[in-house]
Amino acid sequence: MQKEVNNPSILKEDYDRSCAHENTVKKVADPLISVVLATKGNKEELLARCINSLRKQTFQEFEIILVYSIFPKGLSALFETCNIVTLKENSSTLGAARNLGVKHAKAELISFIDDDAEAPENWLSKIFLTFKRYPSVTCLGGPNLTPLEEREKNPLRFTLGSFAESRIGQSLCLNKSAVAKIAGCNVTYRKEVFEKIGYLNETFRSGEDWEFHLRLIEYGYQLRFDPEITVWHHRQGLKHAFWNMSRMVSFFLSWKTLKYSKYESFFASFYLTNILFLILIITVFFSPLVFALILISALLGHFIFTAVRTKTYNWRIIYFPLQILVTLAQIMGFYYGLLKMIAFKLLH
Repeated sequence: MQKEVNNPSILKEDYDRSCAHENTVKKVADPLISVVLATKGNKEELLARCINSLRKQTFQEFEIILVYSIFPKGLSALFETCNIVTLKENSSTLGAARNLGVKHAKAELISFIDDDAEAPENWLSKIFLTFKRYPSVTCLGGPNLTPLEEREKNPLRFTLGSFAESRIGQSLCLNKSAVAKIAGCNVTYRKEVFEKIGYLNETFRSGEDWEFHLRLIEYGYQLRFDPEITVWHHRQGLKHAFWNMSRMVSFFLSWKTLKYSKYESFFASFYLTNILFLILIITVFFSPLVFALILISALLGHFIFTAVRTKTYNWRIIYFPLQILVTLAQIMGFYYGLLKMIAFKLLH
């Protein structure tokens, strides 16, 4: 079971008075870390929580660069008080937004965090000390965990968190084994690497972070996944699972991703899940009994693996069958995205 840590969430009614906090981010002429926060601008409450978590960092030598598509007007006062640099990016991809933030960053270390994530107070401090301790590391990331109160109150988010976190793991991983464990909502790079191998892929609508990590490996750079460097991630449910996977088509159709699946369990599980799905579709027409046996065996095995990996040995294991809905949402999202891509190419 996930170890309990104080969640730095700040409730909506605390927004106004939070800006007057003594730890309000000061304008730093020469920051040591640039935090790039890309947002569409349509999740103001979550975005405010994220900014307030950054505002309370024990490490203060940093700047915040907010890249938005739609300006979140309700947070204007928060931006001004916390000395946030705001940039507008008209592209529809997260990669383009983050690249714009990187190009305007003053620091040599660049951290990415998402607008639906929150950072513990020592997040930047741990990042800075780790880079100082390991000069050869170019890319550093850690787990993105579901907040405890959401896990306890929402069965679906408990399931989403358990299965996502079982793939992430809780042990130190380096280089090839760290590629997909490090996600764009909790990652820091040395700025120089963008100048040497290029920026994030702006044509990918999702998965641009993992594609960038694959390039880092190809160029011989060192990646480090550290389980001590965590953020809290507010998982968005089935709708988000569907749309996020629909945007991953280009990434998973890449030969590079398929080839790399022998090193990364998450990539491998994606391809195996799709193969199993196609087998089940074929089998249901020939033998419903065989279909049922394969389905039950696969789900039971997955549930047991997740329970052991996440150390869930209590009554909450009854939530795990909800993973069927999550998996179906992801599979349907992928094939929806695939059909959409094919239709676009045929029409153009």
